[in-house]
Amino acid sequence: MQKQRIVEVEHEDHVATFPAPRAGPRLRLANADDVSVVGPARRLQNDLARAFAADSGWSVKRTVIVGCVFHGVVLGSLAVAASNLLPHIVRWGS
Repeated sequence: MQKQRIVEVEHEDHVATFPAPRAGPRLRLANADDVSVVGPARRLQNDLARAFAADSGWSVKRTVIVGCVFHGVVLGSLAVAASNLLPHIVRWGS
């Protein structure tokens, strides 16, 4: 029975037809006529930069202070999470 099935499979002509390959994008060097592509994230960043620059009181010092406060809050929350995790690790290990 097995041999008969092998013979049937060998004699069947199943030719897989594959679609013709599509032409891929061509690589070329950019020239002066090409337009730069600006994504939505870059547009949002530029809009925010323009909005903050429009405020006359905004300075580098203020930006640094805001950045330090932001990072302090993030690092503080990570420290609180780690301190709450330590007792669980000690209990799990013993």
